This record gives sequence, C-alpha cells and structure tokens, in this order.
Amino acid sequence: MLIKRFDNKFTYYFFLFFLILFTKVRADSEFYKCPDKISKVLSGKSSTIYVGSLIGTSYVKKDNEYVTIKFREFNDNLKSKILIDNKKIIKNSLGYEVFDKISNNNSSLENTYNFVKLDKTYAITRKEFFWSSNNEISKKNYEYYSTSRCIKIVKEEYDLEKKIDKIQKSKNVVKKIEKKQKVVEGQRHFVMSWDGYEELITGILNFSEKDLIGKIQFTLPNNNSCVGTYVLSALKGTWSIYCENEDLNASGTLKWNEDDGTVNGNGYDNVGKQIKFKVISQ
Repeated sequence: MLIKRFDNKFTYYFFLFFLILFTKVRADSEFYKCPDKISKVLSGKSSTIYVGSLIGTSYVKKDNEYVTIKFREFNDNLKSKILIDNKKIIKNSLGYEVFDKISNNNSSLENTYNFVKLDKTYAITRKEFFWSSNNEISKKNYEYYSTSRCIKIVKEEYDLEKKIDKIQKSKNVVKKIEKKQKVVEGQRHFVMSWDGYEELITGILNFSEKDLIGKIQFTLPNNNSCVGTYVLSALKGTWSIYCENEDLNASGTLKWNEDDGTVNGNGYDNVGKQIKFKVISQ
C-alpha cells in the first residue's frame, strides 16, 4: 500500500512539473509578421525582383533560442513555404542570425536572416540566393538583399497568415505599429578609409530614413557611385553598400553616438579589404 501511494504521489508531481514546463515553453513563444522589401539585387532582375519591390512576408515563430520562418510571396495563389525549420539561432552583438539551405540535384535555395532587436520587435536584413537548372523556371537564378520591420502578432495570425479581427490584442498591436512614420532625409559629411585607396576619402552622404531603416548614396573617387541601406537599433546597426563602377559590395556594423550625433562604422568588402568611416553630425 505504501509503495502504491508513493507511485501515485510521484506521478502527480511529475505531471505537475511537466505541465509547468510546457506552460512556460508556450509562454516563451513569440510570433512576428515581417513585410519584406528588396533593398539590393545582386543578380537576376525580373518583373518581381528589383530594388524597392515588396517581395513577400516572412512569418516568424521564435521559441527561446530556436526559430521557424515561413515565407509567403505577394501572390494570393501561392502558399507559404518553410525557409527555416526550427533552427537554433546564432547570437551576435546586435541580435541574432540564422541560416538554412534547401537543395537537391536541380536547385538550391539559401536564406540568411539577421535580426536586430528594436524595443519589443525586430528589424530584419535577409539575403536569399536561388539557383535552378530547370529552364522552365522564369526566376532561374537570383540573389538579393531585403529589409523588413516586424510586427508582433498572435499565434492564430501566424497559423492562418492573415489578420485576425476577432482578437483585440492583435488588432491593437497592428494598429500601433502601422502608424505612419516620419521620413527623415538630409545630408552628412563623412570621412572613410578603405584599404586599396591611398588617401582618406571625404564626401557628402545623402540619406533617407523611415522607421530606423534607411537608404544612403555617395560617390567615391573616380566617380564611383555607391548606394546602400542601413538598419538601426537604439545605438547600433548594420549597413551594406554596392559600388557599381567597380562592382564592389561591402557590409558591416555601425554605432551611433547619442551625445554628438556622429556615426562610426567598420566592415569589409567582398574581396576582404577593411573599411572604416565616420559620419559627422549635422
């Protein structure tokens, strides 16, 4: 009788522990909707793949240190496809990143997501590469960068991939995030050192920023025109640029000095040369 009583008690506490653990895991789950806009095309321009194109929406499920991401193109006739399936995140100084590759004998699809924490949501920089040997596929080969500002949603909206009007919490979150953001535009002087250039590079940087995601444009010596994008958090961010004349691309991180408004950045180009720069406050 004593053994039976002990077994019943053990079973009860084991079930209680499992229930608490399961409840905690569910509570830690977060869901986001991230409208995706192309910021830079590396190859494969088409009627849908071009700078500024709203290419689709990433639906993100984050469970502690694991994420699942499904992507739905801006086409009602197409179903979403899972790009990242319960992969462990890699943490960095700005947030975290995750990568996955889906391939077979005829095609390959690679996606890298970089998440930057912004208060209670995230900004995303994504790189997608697709290759196929099937000539019947119109988007045979392409590679691009895209950016996104995520909106926190509820599980039902993640599952159904559409707004749930009956859930008041979801409506309030979407309404708050979708308020019109002020566009900030202007010019700043900058100083840059780029391995391979003998002298310091100085010039004027034009920028246009909305909701902590911005575009930049400037000219290097020999009229080498460069364009790029940046994503900011409170004091840190990421940047990427492309210089057309010499077919160079580069990326890195930046820090914003809240006291004087200056921005310091560093990174590397596609051939491994280091870049450092400072943007002067207005």
